Amino acid sequence: MPTSARVSTGLGFLAILFWGTSIAVGRLVMTDVGLVLGPFILTATSGTIGTIVLFVRPGQIAKLRTLPARYWIVCGGLFVAYIVSYNLGVGMAADRRQLLAFGILNYLWPVLTLVFSALVSRLRVRPWLGVGVLLAMVGIVLALFARQGSGASELGTGSLLSDVRSNPIVYGLGLFCGISWGLYSALGRKLAGPVDANPVPLFFLATALVYGILLAAGAGRVVGAAVPAAAVAAVGFSPRAIGALAWRALVSDLLAYAFWDAAMRRGNQVLTATASFFTPLLSTACVALLLRVAPGWQFWAACLLLVAGAAVSRFSVGDGPAR
Repeated sequence: MPTSARVSTGLGFLAILFWGTSIAVGRLVMTDVGLVLGPFILTATSGTIGTIVLFVRPGQIAKLRTLPARYWIVCGGLFVAYIVSYNLGVGMAADRRQLLAFGILNYLWPVLTLVFSALVSRLRVRPWLGVGVLLAMVGIVLALFARQGSGASELGTGSLLSDVRSNPIVYGLGLFCGISWGLYSALGRKLAGPVDANPVPLFFLATALVYGILLAAGAGRVVGAAVPAAAVAAVGFSPRAIGALAWRALVSDLLAYAFWDAAMRRGNQVLTATASFFTPLLSTACVALLLRVAPGWQFWAACLLLVAGAAVSRFSVGDGPAR
């Protein structure tokens, strides 16, 4: 593997570590600052700082011009849709159980990245790919039926149905996030090739524009009654909120997404996707620690099933093209 590819792959590993904190820290931002205002500040900060860095570094703007229009439209659209859906899902979860369920649905993307990469790049696929996908699906089902807290040792069918009926958009957003980020990760190399350019700051500016429109239009009217009043006004900029904003904007967002984009387009795509199997475990651990949640054995088992499913999928997908 060339040195540049190894560096890009290593950046992808760092992105995975940073993303492990994203849901827990994002929940703190939404709680303290607001469901729409918080992400607007996050994406505007990430986009502005990242764009300044692009203009300061020689040759970066010229490299961006080499990216084809189809990359900007398809991958840019998927990026913006994912970030908006991700933050709304994290903020709109009615309780921490729904937040964990959203996270599990979102973390379908490591498996789907491999599946979509195999389809897009026509990689060799072995028969047990279906087994890996099935394991991931079982993990999703187990997580959705699990109960938090004192009832964590039981499976709650009625509780799940009640949750879905009361807040279906959170579960829909989680599933959409898993699919859309898997597509984004798989399509980047296909549509742009190994171009040494960093479009992520501009994608964040486009996302901030979407949030600005939501704020201007009245977030409650745009995304429904489930949006709390805090969506249009800051609750408070406490030291905790400022720290959470800084971490999410600069580390979990700007650095992590830029690193991941570099790994997907210029590094070892399959190896980086393999390392991402552990993201659900990292994320659940951070939610448990920072938000003081006891996920219960089903959530941990579901995370392990996702990891196992992604691992089986990885070894079912070859590094070279199918013959």
